[in-house]
Amino acid sequence: MNNNYPTIQQGSTGGYVFRLQQDLQQLNYYSGAIDGDFGPATKQAVINFQQARGLSADGIVGPNTWSEINQILCSYLAQYQWRRMTESEEIEEIQSLINSPVGIGALNQLALESFSGYNCTRSFYFTEKFGRLGTLMRVKCDPPGGASTAIGYHEIRLFFSRFENNIEFYDIVERLHEESGPPLIQLPD
Repeated sequence: MNNNYPTIQQGSTGGYVFRLQQDLQQLNYYSGAIDGDFGPATKQAVINFQQARGLSADGIVGPNTWSEINQILCSYLAQYQWRRMTESEEIEEIQSLINSPVGIGALNQLALESFSGYNCTRSFYFTEKFGRLGTLMRVKCDPPGGASTAIGYHEIRLFFSRFENNIEFYDIVERLHEESGPPLIQLPD
């Protein structure tokens, strides 16, 4: 999953804290308010998570903690049956993306990684578990794209999470290339 998150700790506020609280709640480490305020309860949840996963239990969420959370959540997403959206559902999804600052950010990320243009196809998916509050976008390109010059990816997958129909965040959940093996999340064509 995407690993470009800031380091956050007690006293931090905002969207990344909100996201952290949602993630820790989903993983059964946090039961407090999801309010975007990194207080003592959030810090204790982080410490409990870090201890359980063998990480340095300092209550600070840096690259290693984010990576561990995201790896678990990607496995979590893989357990569901995903259904491809109909054409009209895809049009609604695209409208949702272009009407959201977070959606525009995701599209910019795709462009930065050369996953836009006529050589790319996209499709959208959802699962009954999340409805349209959690959707997946698959982009395939030929020739492969990617931010790295060392390896090209032929497919990239983004997960969008919504609250009250507003996109709250997105994650790049998988980047696939010839040597990456089968995808974790199985999607119908």
